[in-house]
Amino acid sequence: MKTLNLISIRKWLFLVSGGTAIIAIVVLLIPPALRPGIEFTSGTTMHLRFTGGSVVRQDDLRAEFASLGHEEARIQSTGAFEFLIRTRNLNVPPGSFTEARATATATATAEAGSSASLVIGKAGQTGSVALRAVVGGDPCRLGIEAGTIPAGTKARVIDQRTDCPGGTVYRVQAAGATGNVTGYIVAADIRDYTAPTANVTTPTQSATPAATATAVATPRPTQTGERGELETALEKRFGAFEVLEFTTVSPVVSAAAVRNASVAVVVASLFIMAYIAVVFSSVPRPLRYATCAIVATLHDVIIVLGAFSLFGKVFGLEVNLMFITGLLTVIGFSVHDTIVVFDRIRENVRLAPAASLAENVNASLVQTLGRSLNTSITVLLTILAMLLLGGSSIREFLLVLLVGIISGTYSSVAVAAQLLVAWEEGELDRFFAWVPGRRKREATAG
Repeated sequence: MKTLNLISIRKWLFLVSGGTAIIAIVVLLIPPALRPGIEFTSGTTMHLRFTGGSVVRQDDLRAEFASLGHEEARIQSTGAFEFLIRTRNLNVPPGSFTEARATATATATAEAGSSASLVIGKAGQTGSVALRAVVGGDPCRLGIEAGTIPAGTKARVIDQRTDCPGGTVYRVQAAGATGNVTGYIVAADIRDYTAPTANVTTPTQSATPAATATAVATPRPTQTGERGELETALEKRFGAFEVLEFTTVSPVVSAAAVRNASVAVVVASLFIMAYIAVVFSSVPRPLRYATCAIVATLHDVIIVLGAFSLFGKVFGLEVNLMFITGLLTVIGFSVHDTIVVFDRIRENVRLAPAASLAENVNASLVQTLGRSLNTSITVLLTILAMLLLGGSSIREFLLVLLVGIISGTYSSVAVAAQLLVAWEEGELDRFFAWVPGRRKREATAG
């Protein structure tokens, strides 16, 4: 039976690898090379969920930030009325990132840790109770009906405002509906409710009978500085919202992140090269195996960087710490695949020392090809499923793995092993013979 000859097409494989790498480098040379995330550029990221009941559009939010002096703001929708917003570093006084926390002494623990809850409707009331939307972003002014829930329903408290002229206003959620109710249509005396109770005292308000519940419903704290100005303006324009996440990275931290990421990649490459040289010390010229593995790994890194440069230019995809994590994972996967092929080459060289290196390498590639493809395809199917079904928080990591594993599987067959044969056959010397000054130096040395 005729054996598949992968070594005979190595020049075509080199052409594909080199051409792809050159295209990736050209894409990287077109500014911006990569679109750095907040971890590498410094800045502020805030994740907001608008709960005021009014429709909030991405374009309107971007226009509002521009009017507040943040034309650089990048806004991404992450769900219904949820937005991830990135801006330059905000001028925030020290300590303003501290969220207000309530202190409570619970008299029962059956529902400890759950959100605050209230019974909707006065004692003995029947029928339905209307939940209202706010008017003009003012949480104290309730307008049109936002939904109804049966009287006597236990509702979860999302937010509460005790400074409204007409009394406390609660934003609640129950039976699939979300809206606002005033204190006078809540159970007359919640102390009579049989659920576990806690006496609540917050830094901004004292405990009241209506604020006694299973846990604490803490209103969004008032911030100071530029953050406070932004949040006040947004609340005035779009209504109430929750700050799900607020992160600021200083220039010092971002510079350290870039430095540490670069050092991690270089150190990983050096350790890989040393490891392969030691493990394959039983074969002739073990440093060649280490060098070929590193070249194949650099090929994969260049392809991943070029792909993310293209993604950044077309889709606005950013490079963040998840990208670095994925890149290091790709390096490990690529080297692992290459070592599997090299290990089979070492075994074939031991079993057939009279055969040429090209023959042993070809036999090794044919023997490991099925294993490499099966492993890679299985991983790729998992990654595709996670990309389609997973959240956006690990998207960059998954995309790096997707591109890197495809490139790594190819390079272990078409770059690392083929380069080893080309080196043995003297093809690299002939290829680099055109290097300016080389012939002159060789002639002088001769």
